[in-house]
Amino acid sequence: MNVLPGVELVGSGWLGFSLTDAHDCNVFLLHSRGDAILIDAGCGLASQQIVDHIRAAGVDPSAVSRVLLTHSHADHAAGAGELARLLGAEVFASAHTGDVVVRGDEVASGLASARVAGVYPEAVRFSEASVVKTIDDAPISVGDIKVRAVDTPGHAAGHLCYLADLGGTTALFSGDLVFTRGRVAILGTPDTDVGELAASIRRVAALEPDVLLPGHGTFALDKAVAHLDAAITAFAMHQLPDGLL
Repeated sequence: MNVLPGVELVGSGWLGFSLTDAHDCNVFLLHSRGDAILIDAGCGLASQQIVDHIRAAGVDPSAVSRVLLTHSHADHAAGAGELARLLGAEVFASAHTGDVVVRGDEVASGLASARVAGVYPEAVRFSEASVVKTIDDAPISVGDIKVRAVDTPGHAAGHLCYLADLGGTTALFSGDLVFTRGRVAILGTPDTDVGELAASIRRVAALEPDVLLPGHGTFALDKAVAHLDAAITAFAMHQLPDGLL
């Protein structure tokens, strides 16, 4: 699904557009001048289908050089190892997320408790990723597109958002930090911190993105800051923003 010039949606589950496995997050492809990256990897049950969607978008899967993870929850990261092998790509993430993914730590990622709660089937497991490189503050070049990581804890430890300069349009790939209409996903896990969540949303709003492309659900293709401000206003009134579900 074409979202913007150079941006395709190649994976999405039941909380989004049902393009791939029901348990997948939104998986975005950014491509320019023969280079491409993915933002997030899905749960691993539809990795080949994601590759097929990359090809259907007119991009050679071998052009995908990197998979950038927002955080370590299974719907975003469990498929990283397998997808990287299928593409011949490297995986990048924050130090915390990389450690969880390399170890396949089902407790730290929340997968073990989510499976018990019936959120994920037994088939969802972290695929082996022998190396996950740590993202630093340096911009990432994808042809003519510049991408930089923004430290945004709150929903999960080690959470990153990605800000992409699409030639006059700034897109925020927000992972699970914040969704359209200012909704959030506050989990009952030890690494969820509401204070950090509010601070992180304020941080990305100050960057004034034009477009909001979250890890689940619909997009805001203009006036993205208005969606972020909805969450900021709720926090300022000592209320929780509306939940994703």
